[in-house]
Amino acid sequence: MTEAKLDLIAKLLAKAESTTPEEAEALTEHAARLMVKYGIDQARIDERRARGGHPPEEIVQERMVFTGAYARDLRDLGGAVAHAVGTIRPLQAELAGVGSILILVGYASDVRQAQVLIGSLRIQAMVAMRAWWDAARVAYEWHTESERRRARSGFVRGFGGGAAARIAENRNAVVEEAGSGTDLVLASRRQRVDAFVDGMPTRRARRRSGADAGAYVSGHRSGRQANTGEAAIRERRSLPQG
Repeated sequence: MTEAKLDLIAKLLAKAESTTPEEAEALTEHAARLMVKYGIDQARIDERRARGGHPPEEIVQERMVFTGAYARDLRDLGGAVAHAVGTIRPLQAELAGVGSILILVGYASDVRQAQVLIGSLRIQAMVAMRAWWDAARVAYEWHTESERRRARSGFVRGFGGGAAARIAENRNAVVEEAGSGTDLVLASRRQRVDAFVDGMPTRRARRRSGADAGAYVSGHRSGRQANTGEAAIRERRSLPQG
């Protein structure tokens, strides 16, 4: 992917974070479709290069660092989004004095796009959580501070799950539109990433404790309403062609 293409996606998502919901959805729909389209184009290029005996695009490892009270929740959000992209393997780590680490393993162009999308959604998640907490705070009035913190944490984690579900749906729709054989090309790309990760020294992370159920559901609902563009895609499909 060229710098110009990545810059266009970043500008669309940045504007989506600070505009009206209607314009934000249209901007993010455009960005999401471009990201999937560029990924498919790059995968097809690599397939042709492989048949010609040329080396494919490089598989890279890029680190994203999350800090603050919701660092692990936002890292989990990033991991869910990376899974939804379909061609990236997310790995997690904790570094004392640094923060919660998300390592994205995949082809360079896919990873760079995922970094941009995760960066946008982490902002959306925190904005949505604060708005939800303003309304939900009274319901937790007699809870301990630990329980209130767990509720806010659960919302962010739920937001990540909901947003990831929307991204996966959106991706599947674009892949279907791209025609037969596209899913096989992308599957082959993911298999090569999996093989790369299988050769890496990794350590299983400790399982996290459960989130506040009600907050998680609220966050999941909000995440499914995040600006990933699926509603705009459905609306566009319903318009008469001409």
